[in-house]
Amino acid sequence: MMKAEVDKIGPLIGREKRSLEVFEVSPDSKTIAFVGNEGYISLVSSKTKELIGTLKMNVTVRSLAFANNGQHLLSSGGDGYVYHWDLRTRVCFHKAVDEGCINGSALCTSPNGTLFAARSDSGIVNIYNREEFLGGKRKLIKTIKNLTTKVDFMKFNNDAQILAISSTMKKNSLKLIHVPSFSVFSNWPPPNQTLRYPRCLDFSPGGGFMALGNADGK
Repeated sequence: MMKAEVDKIGPLIGREKRSLEVFEVSPDSKTIAFVGNEGYISLVSSKTKELIGTLKMNVTVRSLAFANNGQHLLSSGGDGYVYHWDLRTRVCFHKAVDEGCINGSALCTSPNGTLFAARSDSGIVNIYNREEFLGGKRKLIKTIKNLTTKVDFMKFNNDAQILAISSTMKKNSLKLIHVPSFSVFSNWPPPNQTLRYPRCLDFSPGGGFMALGNADGK
């Protein structure tokens, strides 16, 4: 970023992929996980830009999220399950159903790894305590039903006080959830602000600012 240089990745040797636009970067910035075809997840070193490993789900993979400072990876897809992978051994150590989900379409973990959110094509977002989920207790902490179209993007802020969810299928479809109370901020989106179709968003390191990109490239 400081040098304004661009590094291109691909093609990945050993894997045939026409597109690499869906990916997640680990919190330590050492690994990039790409959503591939036929259930494959490609792991690439951010330093060497080379393929360092692959994971394989039994169904189409649609979403990814890192946890434990990049040592674990969550994935979901066409069977409604949430997979937990140990990237040190490349082994799936836990697999369980996301309640009410048929096709998982997005995942998001809190920065401290305590919580994770999963959503499906229906627009419903489920929030879980990750430790309890891994321990076999899949009871939901909360189900968010404030969006009526498929949620395409989710993000916790730095202290997991806020969860942002958005959908590209409807104008101004963005909600901010106050996690401790699980209430929705009524002032978002602002009544005088047209967000168009949100595509991506992120919070500043301190959580005081939020950046949003839409389908118009703004």
